[in-house]
Amino acid sequence: MTDIPPNFNPETAPPTLTIDWDAYLPFFEDDDISDDEKHQLIEALWSIAVSFVDLGFGVHPVQQVCGQADDPLGETAPDLLSLWMSEQAEQEDICQDQ
Repeated sequence: MTDIPPNFNPETAPPTLTIDWDAYLPFFEDDDISDDEKHQLIEALWSIAVSFVDLGFGVHPVQQVCGQADDPLGETAPDLLSLWMSEQAEQEDICQDQ
C-alpha cells in the first residue's frame, strides 16, 4: 500500500506511469532467462524511459521548485534596426575620415 500525502489532490496531481507487463513480456519470449530476470530487465528499461520523460517535460521535483521559466517575450526586444543603422553610420564616418 502506498502512503498518500495529506495535501494530495488527484485533480492537480501529475499523471503516473505504470508498466504494462502484457505489452512488453512478448518481446522476451525467445530469451533463455527466467521470468524474474525478464521483469527486472523491463523495469530497468522502463526506468530509463521514465527518466528521459522527466528530463524532457520537467516533472522532476527539482525542476518544479527551481522557479518560473524565463519569458523571452516579456522583455522589450532590442531595436535591431536602429542598432544596424548606427553601425552603418559609424562605418560611413570611418570611411569619410580616411
